[in-house]
Amino acid sequence: MKYIVARPINGITINPELEVLLDDNGDVRMFDSEEQALSSLTAAGVGPEELRHMTIMESCGTCCKCGSPLFRSLSPGYTFQCFTCGEDFYQFEQDT
Repeated sequence: MKYIVARPINGITINPELEVLLDDNGDVRMFDSEEQALSSLTAAGVGPEELRHMTIMESCGTCCKCGSPLFRSLSPGYTFQCFTCGEDFYQFEQDT
């Protein structure tokens, strides 16, 4: 299992769309556990109020294209999203 952190875009809580936490290389930052994600955020100075608006997402499978962790899609109309190869998938694409 891998975990990612998402928040409302630009931290604007009335914004229904989410953005994910990136690492220093601009790649999606993945964690090995929810606890690791929370401690990393806390160590970076994220306060309780901001944490309340963040979502920690658990991987839900393996990408059929590249074998990386697959997550529920943040893109409307798609079911799954692979942040490694940058693909969005419909349910039937992962079931085959």
